Amino acid sequence: MSSSGRYRRPKATPEPIPLDGSACITSIRSCPDDPARVSIRVGRQRVGRVLIETRVRHGLEVGTPWTEALAEAIGEELARGNAYRAAIRILTKRAKSSGELRRKLREYKYEADAIEWAIERLTELRVLNDEEYARMVVRSQLSRKPAGRRLLSGKLREKGIEQSIIDLVLDEALEERDPLADARKLAQQAARSISDRHAPEVRVRRITGRLARRGFDFDVIRRVVDELDLR
Repeated sequence: MSSSGRYRRPKATPEPIPLDGSACITSIRSCPDDPARVSIRVGRQRVGRVLIETRVRHGLEVGTPWTEALAEAIGEELARGNAYRAAIRILTKRAKSSGELRRKLREYKYEADAIEWAIERLTELRVLNDEEYARMVVRSQLSRKPAGRRLLSGKLREKGIEQSIIDLVLDEALEERDPLADARKLAQQAARSISDRHAPEVRVRRITGRLARRGFDFDVIRRVVDELDLR
C-alpha cells in the first residue's frame, strides 16, 4: 500500500539469465557519463557496464550468445571495475596505504580477487605508493614534535605498511636526526609543564612516560632524565 492509499504490486524478481547460449546480448549502448564504457543488456536485463576494450576482447555484439564462460568472464571484470572505482572514490577523499585501502574495500564486501586486482592496478599507475605515503606519515609526525623510531614504526604498521618499507623510510628519515637531542628537547618541554611542587620521582615518572609514549628507547630516556637532574 503506497502513501496515497493505492496498492502497488511488488516488483518481480528477475528470472536468472540462461547460461546455455539460448539467451543473447540484446543491447550495447554507450554511457554518456563514461565514454570508456558501454552498457550491456541480455534479454531485458541489464548486465552492467564494461570497458570498450572488454567488448573488443570478447567480441561482444548484439546477438552474441550469453554462455556460462562469457558470463563468468564479464562478471569478473565487472567485480574488478566496481572495486577499482570504489578505491578511487576512497583515495579521492584521503590518501591511504595499500593496506588501509585493502581493509576498507573488505569492509565494503568487495571480492578478494577484485580488491587485489584494483590495488595492483593503482600501484602500477602510481596512484598508490606505499613508500611515498610512509614518508608523508613520518614527516607529519616529526613536524608536530620529536618522536623515536619505535613510535614511528608502530604508526606505519598500523597503516599496513610492509616492514621492508618501514625500515627503508625510517632509515632515511632518522639518518640525520639525533635521538638524544630530540628526546632532550621533548623532555625539557615536559619539565616546564610539570609543576615544581610535585616530588622529584613524580616529575621523573611523568617525563619518562611522555618520552616512552613518543617512542624513544629506554637508554635514551634514562640519559636524558639523568641530565635534567630532577632527583
